[in-house]
Amino acid sequence: MFGGGEIWMLRTLRALQERGHQVWLCCRPATEVGKRALEAGIAVEFLKFGGDLDPRTIFKLACFMKREQIDIVLTNMDKELRLGGIAAKLAGVPVVIPRRGIDYPLKNRWRYRWAYNVLATRLLANSQATKRALLRNAPWLDAGRIEVIYNGIEAEPFAQPSARNFRAEWRVKPDELVLGFVGQLDERKGIRVLLAAFERIKREWPQTRLVFVGQGSLRELIVSEIEKQRWGEAVLLPGFLDDIVGVMQAIDILLLPSYWEGFGIVLIEAMAAGKPAISTDTSSMPEIIVDGQTGFVVPPGDIAALAARVMQLLRDATLREKFGRASRQRVLEKFTQQRMIAELENLFQREMKRRRLPS
Repeated sequence: MFGGGEIWMLRTLRALQERGHQVWLCCRPATEVGKRALEAGIAVEFLKFGGDLDPRTIFKLACFMKREQIDIVLTNMDKELRLGGIAAKLAGVPVVIPRRGIDYPLKNRWRYRWAYNVLATRLLANSQATKRALLRNAPWLDAGRIEVIYNGIEAEPFAQPSARNFRAEWRVKPDELVLGFVGQLDERKGIRVLLAAFERIKREWPQTRLVFVGQGSLRELIVSEIEKQRWGEAVLLPGFLDDIVGVMQAIDILLLPSYWEGFGIVLIEAMAAGKPAISTDTSSMPEIIVDGQTGFVVPPGDIAALAARVMQLLRDATLREKFGRASRQRVLEKFTQQRMIAELENLFQREMKRRRLPS
């Protein structure tokens, strides 16, 4: 599996390494995240992870942490917190920080209470929505121990011309506007809602096109709908494209009608390219989009509201440009990688200082 959490971890490790920190990624063998880490010049410790409290895994992790004199352990999943947290205790690692990247509440079970109260020294959440979700079923968790640091991206490349001209590749005509979806083609992303909304949009704005960038289980559903509605090349399915800068520069409006999201990093990427985005009033999306200023948020599952907001932007080029400028400015102020890494370093230093250790 390779998704948002893995992308965040790789970007963060690479950025920390560039700022002079010694970083390691500990992961299972033959994984995409491990492969990409090695390609990026990040040190990797491959390890077969056993069960939840597997003593062999814990022992090997503890030996690795002791050998490399690890100061801080940052985990991405609950299981890794339990395994890595115990190993850190055995190895004398002073700081253990689990990161939560999705707004799922914690389960009110003993192993969660023990892991987050005993093994974790502090918690990291990627949004206020994620922090609220953490606390929803966990009255035993101290809200003051949860640090919110928004995800960030390198914004500058989105202001530079891309090497690829996707509008030319997609044969977009001068009078056509392109709606873009970027992400996994699955149920939680609101694909059915988007298709239903596009059917309404297409009737009012026949010169509009829709591009689904990504892969997933609903691809055949989209193909079937294209044939049923006779949309032809009005709806494109180019699959996964690794030139995200080129994609965001090629579209006019980003649509992400998800029922829930881990963070919605594609919103920030579109905004960095100066494009308005429309998403849903759930998870972290309302913290990213300022409704009515940088884009719109609509209720999840609301076909009519999504279509209406899209058509409002389609008919008003001045509003699209205004939202686009405000979007890019918001990214530069709140969602840059530089800001995220600086806040993360500050968190690390405070936690080390709290234990009276050199940072």
